[in-house]
Amino acid sequence: MDFLSFLPPFFGVLVAFGLERLWKRHENRIERDKFLQDVKKELESCSGLLTGKGNLCPVAMWKSGISSGIIRLIPIETRNELASVYFKLECHNYEAEKVRDVSILSWAEKGKPQTLVKLKTVLKTSPPVIGTFIEMLHVQLSVRLIGSEKKLRKRIDALLKKQILN
Repeated sequence: MDFLSFLPPFFGVLVAFGLERLWKRHENRIERDKFLQDVKKELESCSGLLTGKGNLCPVAMWKSGISSGIIRLIPIETRNELASVYFKLECHNYEAEKVRDVSILSWAEKGKPQTLVKLKTVLKTSPPVIGTFIEMLHVQLSVRLIGSEKKLRKRIDALLKKQILN
C-alpha cells in the first residue's frame, strides 16, 4: 500500500470531526439563547413582584443554569452581572421570609396579622404606636425591605434595558 491510499480516510475523519464541532457549537448557541430568554422572563417577573409588599422572587431558572452547567456558555461579563443580581434576589427573599416570620410572631402577640401595605400607610401618615418589641422589629424590618425592593427593582430594570439577555 502506498501513502496516498491513507489520505482519503484521514481527511474524511477530519471533516467528520469538524462537522461535529460545528453542530455542537450550533446546539450550544441555541441552548444559551433559550436559557438567556428564560432568565430574562424570570427577571421581568421579579421586577413585577418587587412592589413593596414583600413578595418572594423566583430564582429557579438561575439555579438550574448553574446546576446544569449552561452558564458556562454565557460571556463572563453577562454571567457576573446576572450572578450579582441573583445574589441580591436571594438576599431579598431571605429578608422577606424573615419579615414574614416576625409578622407571624406579631400576629401571635396581638391576634391580628400585620401587612407591609398597612405598615406603609401607617408610616406615611403618622409615627406608628408600637406596643411591643416584636411590633417594633416588624416595622423596622418592613421599612428596610421596602427600601431594598426599590433599589433592587431599579437594578433589574437597568439590566433588562441593557439588552445583554438577547
